[in-house]
Order: sequence, then C-alpha cells, then structure tokens
Amino acid sequence: MHKTKILYIHHGRGIGGAPLSLLYLIKGLDTTLYHPVVLFLHYSEAMDLYRAQGIEVYGPVTRSDFSHTVIWWYRWYHVKHLVGAVVDTIKLMFGEAESWLKAINPDIVHLNTSSLIAWGYAAQKLQIPVVQHIREPLAYGYFGFRRFILQKLVAKYATAILPISNNDAMPWQTDAKTKVVYNAVPKDLFMPAVTVTQKTEPIVLYVGGLSREKGTLLLFKLFEKVLQAYPAAKLFVAGKFDLSLRDSIFSLKRFFGEAPFKVQVATQFAKIKDSVVLLGVSSTIPALMQQSRCIVFPATVGHFARPIIEAGFMAKPVVASKLAPLDELVVDGKTGFLVDPTNEGLWVKKIVELLEDEALAEQMGKEGFIFATQKFSIPYQIEQISKVYKTL
Repeated sequence: MHKTKILYIHHGRGIGGAPLSLLYLIKGLDTTLYHPVVLFLHYSEAMDLYRAQGIEVYGPVTRSDFSHTVIWWYRWYHVKHLVGAVVDTIKLMFGEAESWLKAINPDIVHLNTSSLIAWGYAAQKLQIPVVQHIREPLAYGYFGFRRFILQKLVAKYATAILPISNNDAMPWQTDAKTKVVYNAVPKDLFMPAVTVTQKTEPIVLYVGGLSREKGTLLLFKLFEKVLQAYPAAKLFVAGKFDLSLRDSIFSLKRFFGEAPFKVQVATQFAKIKDSVVLLGVSSTIPALMQQSRCIVFPATVGHFARPIIEAGFMAKPVVASKLAPLDELVVDGKTGFLVDPTNEGLWVKKIVELLEDEALAEQMGKEGFIFATQKFSIPYQIEQISKVYKTL
C-alpha cells in the first residue's frame, strides 16, 4: 500500500511553540497511511529532537523565510535582515526550493508558517498540493503593503489554508480553502489527576523567556506590585532569557530596538530578582505547571499561546491579556482571567486573588481542564487535518 509522503517545512530556530506543535501533529499521524518527513531551514536543537523521535529529517537549507507576523516582522532598522530575507526568498523561488522538492519527492507539502511563500511557489510549479498552516497573525507593518502581498501569495499557492484560530484566519476567512484547526496538546505529556487535590506553592509561572511581544517587561513591572501585596510569591520564568547585546554597537537594530528594551528589562529585573527564578529553556514544563498556582501570559500583541492550552491540560488557571486570539483560549472568569494589558492594577489584583485563594485556583483549573480536553485534543486535530490530506 502506497503511503502518502508529506514534506513538512519548518522555518524557525530553537524549540518553541511552532516546532512542538508540528512534532505533536506528526507523532499523531496514522503511519500506515502517511510517511512524514521534515525539512528544516536552519539547524537548531529542534532538528535533534525530531531525529530522536525517529522522524526523517532533511536540511538545514540555511536560507531565511520572509517573516511578517506580529511576533516577528522586519522594521526599518532591520534593513540588513530584510535584504537578506528578500535575497534568500528570490534564490529559493528561482531554483533552490524546486531542487529540494525534486530530491525529496513528496505527495504533499505542508508549510509550518505563512512566511514560506517561496516553497509554496515551487510546490505549485511542480504541481504538488500545498497545505499552509497559519500559526501567527500577520503583522500590519507600516503601510500594510507586505501584509497585502503575503495574504495574496498564501491564497494563490495554498491548496488548503489551516489557521490555528478564528483571529488568525481573518485575512482568508472568505476563502473556501480555509479551515480553522486549533493547536492541540498531547494528553500523555499534559494530563494531571484533576480529581486529586494537590498542595501548590505560591508560584506564578511565565513561559515565554525574554520577549517584548510576550510581555516580559510588563510582567516584571506587575510582579513588583504583586510582591507588595503578597511578599511570599515567586515568579518562575521559563524560556530563553539573554540580556546580552549581540549586535555591533553601530547596529540600527541594537540602537533602536534591542538595547533600550533589554536595559528596561534588566533595570526592572534588578528590583525583583530575589523572588524570581530564571529557568532557561526547560523540558519540564508540565512539572513546573503542576507545582504552580497560576500561569500568566501578559502578551503585548495578540497571538496563539501554547502555554495557555498546556495550562488547561494541567488544570491550572491562567491570567492572560485580553487580546485576540487569547480570548479564544481562556473563558474569562471561568478558566482564568482576561485582563487589558494596559490595566496594571487589575492584573495585580487577579494574580494576587489566585495566590491568596487556592480553592478558587483549583476550581478554575478544573474548568480549564474540561475546556482544554474538549477543544484542544490531539485526536480531534489529527482527524481534521487528515480529512484535508485525503481531499488532496
């Protein structure tokens, strides 16, 4: 029996939400029907993780994608990186991507982000169906021109478009090829015994490392006030946290973007460092969630946050920014709280409320568990995506 060979193309560096979401998808596929292989644009620990899971891996290609999402887009002081991305995209579109696809010879190409337009172009040229995953909202940018171009090219080259939320689907919501399929969490990794009451510590967990968009600076400002109301609180920060300045002192990115932000974070961190634990990149997120009272996600721009749905599977309440699509992941007042990121007073109040009232945190966690298992299960995600593959 012929297995459908699916080539997944991944763009990022490191282990974050996108490569983990893709890994969970691949591991859930019916291997009697599908033969998944993955091509990486860049080498990172994610490649090693996939190999360790027994997945066939190709690359790295060592070419950049043309990213234009709310998490990462090229601002005017990124001119060097922008030029590099444009050059790499042109090289991929005019030969390199096609060579990779011919060598791997897949039945379907599955792109793991909106910015892989060169690969969509090459696949369409070779008459290979393209599944386009949309894992982050498109950025508007300065004038909306790049957003407009990406929106049109995704629609042109994709055979199927799979946004992970209704908010992410908005640029293509009228396109018949669009089908919303929420990200999912494997139960065997995130599944507590919710019927058993377990004593937790007054720990506030943040999974986001050092990130302007995920709200690290805002969180540190909030936690200074949380400590005034609840001195026993501890803040655990999981994820890459690097305050060093890697770019040249003459770099526009450093002068206008990176340096001012990192100086602000360092200044604020110094005020609360005795109550903060920097965990770095961690492979023990479920255990960390298990001992925490609540999980926070004070994003400054809206995007799908995997830690929120993971918290649901761990029966933990969440305090998150009241932004789309986070409002699709949290039922305000039931599974946690949604708070305007500009309302620092309300943020502090809700975090302290969960720290002081363990029974409330436990009840919200149980509600979150029910919500997560109904909406973000791997079997349901695999069922929906497999239906798309079968139509191709």
